[in-house]
Amino acid sequence: MTQRKTRRQRRVKGGSPVSIHVRTTESTYTALVVRAAFAGLSVPRYLIESALRSSTTGWSLREQRWWAERLDTVETRLIRIGVNLNQMAAATNSTGQPPQGLHAALAYLAETVNQLQGVLTAIDPADSSREPSP
Repeated sequence: MTQRKTRRQRRVKGGSPVSIHVRTTESTYTALVVRAAFAGLSVPRYLIESALRSSTTGWSLREQRWWAERLDTVETRLIRIGVNLNQMAAATNSTGQPPQGLHAALAYLAETVNQLQGVLTAIDPADSSREPSP
C-alpha cells in the first residue's frame, strides 16, 4: 500500500475570520484526536469534514478515504498495464510476433480487473451497473 504525502489545506483568500470553540470532556477530546490522526487530519479539519459530508447515513470519513485509496491503487495499476499492453501491441504489429511478456501482462490485467470488481462490489453490491463489462 502506498503512503500519500499529506498536504496542508489550501488557505482561503482573506483567511478564515470565524472561529468555533468547543468544550468537551477529556475522553471525548482523546477520541477525537485518535480519529483525526487515523484520518490524517487535524482535529478542527476532522470536525469540519465530518460535519459537512454530504450524507449522514453514508460512509464515515475514514471509510471514504479508505475506499478512495483502494480505487486509486486499481487506477494506477490499470494505467500501467494499459501502457505496457499498448507497447506490446505496437511491437506485435511491427514484428508479427507477440512479445514474451504478453501472457504475464494479461494475467496482471485480469488480476487488476478482479481487484476492481471486488472494490466495486464492496462499495455497493446491489448496483450491477458498476460491474465491468466482459
